[in-house]
Amino acid sequence: MNTSATQEQSQSEPIQAQTCIIIHPGSKNLRIGRASDVNPHTILHAIARPRRPKGPLHRDPVLIPTVVLSKENKLQVDETYQSMRGTLQSCLRSDGTPRPATSTQQVALANKQCTPIQGSVSKLQFVTKSDVEDYVIGDQVLYAHSDDQFNVHFPFRHGDLNIHSGVGGSLSSILADLETIWGHCITYLLEIPKKELKHYRAVLVIPDIYNRLFLKELVGLLLIQLGFGGCFLVQDHVAATFGAGLGAACVVDLGDQKTSVSCVEDALSQRATRIRLDYGGSDITQAFFYLLQRAGFPYKECQPQHPLDSALLTRIKEGYCHLNLDFCGLRDVNFVVERPGVATLRYHIKIGDELLLAPLGLFNTEVFALTGQDKRGQGQANASGDPEDPHDANYLRETSRRAHKEALENQSTSTASMDPIDNSTNAGGQGEEDLVVDSLAADAAPDDLPQQQLLYSLDQAILHSIERCSSDDMKRRMYSCILLVGGGAKFEGLSTWLHNRLLLQIPFQFRPEQTEIIVGPKEMDPSMVAWKGAAIMSCLESTQELWIRPTEWKKIGVRLLRERAPFYW
Repeated sequence: MNTSATQEQSQSEPIQAQTCIIIHPGSKNLRIGRASDVNPHTILHAIARPRRPKGPLHRDPVLIPTVVLSKENKLQVDETYQSMRGTLQSCLRSDGTPRPATSTQQVALANKQCTPIQGSVSKLQFVTKSDVEDYVIGDQVLYAHSDDQFNVHFPFRHGDLNIHSGVGGSLSSILADLETIWGHCITYLLEIPKKELKHYRAVLVIPDIYNRLFLKELVGLLLIQLGFGGCFLVQDHVAATFGAGLGAACVVDLGDQKTSVSCVEDALSQRATRIRLDYGGSDITQAFFYLLQRAGFPYKECQPQHPLDSALLTRIKEGYCHLNLDFCGLRDVNFVVERPGVATLRYHIKIGDELLLAPLGLFNTEVFALTGQDKRGQGQANASGDPEDPHDANYLRETSRRAHKEALENQSTSTASMDPIDNSTNAGGQGEEDLVVDSLAADAAPDDLPQQQLLYSLDQAILHSIERCSSDDMKRRMYSCILLVGGGAKFEGLSTWLHNRLLLQIPFQFRPEQTEIIVGPKEMDPSMVAWKGAAIMSCLESTQELWIRPTEWKKIGVRLLRERAPFYW
């Protein structure tokens, strides 16, 4: 009795920010920290394990790999880039003067005489099997020696769990990797012993489009395997609005391997408006390298599939790529190639409009054929059945059909007693009605599914998402406030370019007085906004009823998520 009384008392006490751990897993990076921290720890969300002798080898790439293009597809990509160069040449600078564009030949000629400056031998070292007992975590994965044949795993790909047929691709293997990575970060970065986690609570930031089976397993991972004293889940778009201090917004999350859009109002992501597109920062990096190669990139040995080269290309992209039309002509770009055990090489090169053409792929998605043509938009799938949840969506759907069928039968009977001549007509219509009855039809938005097979550009995705809003007033509110978050939102000038594209396409009847595109609210890093929002939510009094505790989870299980999850389950 005393124990339960103590638990009830602790549950009613306000949550301390120091005892809340916020976990925001991504396809490339993991952000983790206490709710009281100014910024989270950010590490590469990967793990490398030594391959067993004569065992299978699996290495997830850091960048989404390119594919071999057919002649037709390569021609289409080149024509798209040529068209984009023509667009840049016709643009004006902010002072109204014409903007001079650069050509591929101009950049190649400037870099023809470039020779790298050799420096001292690098002090970096590869991680070998002899250096580790069981695994390598985070950024050290980049230095996992390929000759030693480590298996490299990224638990998330394209915004979801990385289920595949190779070694380490099963759900249980991925959950084991997540337990190891998150547990390692908590122990060594946050300096919290695992046995103390029963005194801490966790908030897990999940994608706006989620898989219910995966969420159930992740809650079990937090409460049972890791041993947290409580947890709750929050969608990344909802968390982003909290981080930005907005009540309603169309949230656009530009991640490393996916771009997602949804409309959020009053802390609820509108289900019909959710779209996920299978392109992101990784695709822009590969497109940037394609452009550099065609412009005489002097670092000929660059291999994007090599972890260190992929990190180098990402740094150059993040440091120099932009969408600012005032930057014209050739720009100086400096970078250092550093490999363990060999001399460093310093390059001083020139790059022209390639710096704009790479991020412009967000508005000309044909160029992303470089990384595969199977990219398609997708929405939230209908709820699937769960044997642990007897009142799941399937149950609700079937009971809804049954109730509707009984109502039709009663109506048919009463009609027959009044007018027996029309009885056959009503009976014949009953079957057709029964086929389309579905209590979740309005929420599932079935008419939207064929359209979401298309590959939208960024502006098209926003327009399509807002068009799915349930009322005209909500559409106007969403057009008036668009929030850009994620690492891909850092390109200078992106908000202005997007603003100009949207103004030309917003339907007249929904045009607000002002369309505001917010990037980096409250001077925050766009990639930190969702994490910060989850940290704010964890300490709010109104969210205290969301916490799920281990004893409840063991007793009730997945049914708790329908009652406690702050989103439609």
